[in-house]
Amino acid sequence: MQFLNPEYLWWLLLGIVPLMLYLFRRKSKKVSVSTLVFFKTLAREHQESAWLRRLKKWLSFALTILVLSLAIFILARLIAPQDDADRYRTVLILLDRSASMSVEDSDGKSRLETAKDILKERLKKVPEEIGVALIAYDIRPEVVQPRTLQRRELISRLDEIEIRPMAERSDTALESARIISALEPPTAVWHASDRPLPSGAGEWAEDVAVRELNLALPEVINPAITAFQIRPVPLEYARYDVYVQTALNEAAPAPVQAQLNITVGGIPSQFRKIDLEPGERSGFTFRINGSRDQLLRVELESESDDFALDNQISLPLPESRPILAAWIRPDDEEDPYTRFALSSIQESGSFELLKGSPASWPLSEKVDVVIFDGWLPDEWPTDIPAIVLNPTGAAGPVLARRLDSPVPYDSVRVGNEDHPLLFRVSSGRVAVTQTAIFEAAGSLEPLWIAGREPILAAGEVDGQRLVLMGFSPGLSERLPLTSSFPILMGNALFWCVDKAGQVDGVNLHSTGDFIPVDGESITWSHWNGREMKRQRFPLTSDIVELDRIGVWETDTGERGSSQILSARESDIPARSEMANSDQDYFTIEAGWASNLKLWLLAAVIVFLLMESYLFHRHAVY
Repeated sequence: MQFLNPEYLWWLLLGIVPLMLYLFRRKSKKVSVSTLVFFKTLAREHQESAWLRRLKKWLSFALTILVLSLAIFILARLIAPQDDADRYRTVLILLDRSASMSVEDSDGKSRLETAKDILKERLKKVPEEIGVALIAYDIRPEVVQPRTLQRRELISRLDEIEIRPMAERSDTALESARIISALEPPTAVWHASDRPLPSGAGEWAEDVAVRELNLALPEVINPAITAFQIRPVPLEYARYDVYVQTALNEAAPAPVQAQLNITVGGIPSQFRKIDLEPGERSGFTFRINGSRDQLLRVELESESDDFALDNQISLPLPESRPILAAWIRPDDEEDPYTRFALSSIQESGSFELLKGSPASWPLSEKVDVVIFDGWLPDEWPTDIPAIVLNPTGAAGPVLARRLDSPVPYDSVRVGNEDHPLLFRVSSGRVAVTQTAIFEAAGSLEPLWIAGREPILAAGEVDGQRLVLMGFSPGLSERLPLTSSFPILMGNALFWCVDKAGQVDGVNLHSTGDFIPVDGESITWSHWNGREMKRQRFPLTSDIVELDRIGVWETDTGERGSSQILSARESDIPARSEMANSDQDYFTIEAGWASNLKLWLLAAVIVFLLMESYLFHRHAVY
């Protein structure tokens, strides 16, 4: 047995009062009366023997003490030591409301609806004296209901919880759960989700018990789009390269054949057939033609799919705003091949160039990227991406030395062929002449290596993107007259100005992100079958949470796209995957609650009736 409120046990000292009354009772007196007629109807116990009256006296005392003790035990909340929430002061419900909880069973009930039904039934077994708190979480937690004894209020808040189309992050919810569980221990934490808490979630306090409510279906199939990227094709106007990654959840019982449909401006552009194995990810790139404001839609179709929120991407094509770059050289002699590469990019309409000498530095006009060719400034610009050709000396993160005699190389080794700088560059046919040695330290990644030294490197230093080229195009043999060098310069320019979370002027975010906006209203557009639906909402602040999937646009012209794009959220588990887990799962089971309040109250009533029947049924008033 266990007492939840042991401080009430001090009231047992009240038992001294009946003890004193029974030990020090007044002796009976002899009184003369005029008649004995009425005494013939007295209780039968007065005609009993002395030992029987003494036995009844102590039995009455024992019943009095027992009734008093049971009443105090009720106040102290005596419970049976069962593994249930009734042995705790607090029950904390940790409810997953992320996108995957929208998966429906054969009856059309989502995982969230099933969780609500089970939790309501489970709460009926919890005594009203136990406080219950409710936390709902997706990418971040929300304390929906602090600890309360009001069951109706709690159930009302539970019914109001809805699915939010975003990935779940249980680690952030666990921090809130640990704080609340420590307020009124001991605490039982009920985690309701379609996937268990991670095994490395950290230690809980000794007086906290975590129970898992397994809401996963026995079988689930989910082909999904898990990654997406779009970028303009260097040197080609109104053409874009699109990268899409698809995957099938690991719990899928069999391979799935799917079709990826690409639509630009409402007109079908192309499609791809894809065969997906369980747990497999497949990525590929395709090229499209389009112009600004046209809507690109990528949709994954398959015969079997239990989760539809991660099957499509809608995105306005990026704005073709030209990149403004500054080319700084120490003299008037230009490398003709460098000028030719920059001019060819400029003719494509995606690039504007400002030329200047070191005397014009620092620039009075703000540019997107600066190209230092054979010269480095004394004061390094930390707020502008930089491309450095033929570096010499030291400035900022650049440590270089010019070679007195250039060294020709017939070929180069590639450090990372998947880097964006080498996209569509034929590195195997390149011959270069090295003119400088530089140090590729820290986050700078060597991309071309000639001999033992890197001659091309790229990376971020203190948040600034930097490209280093330790060769001369004009002195190289198989580089300036090929398309590799113009493409390399175009890739370097696009990579330098590309910012995390943006795709060339269009914001591509994951649902759940907060973004700054201007204006008074925001309009959301999403596909409903084959029809585009639009909803307009007022803006109450300059920060907006992307809490839905689709394309958004403010009345000031800001626009972007919000998608799930989470490989973990799309990898929906099945119940069979968790069958051998060491997690502590629970379901609704029949049985009496371990709280003994009702049983003790019933015992008090029974003992009072017994005492009344045994000792007062023949009383005379």
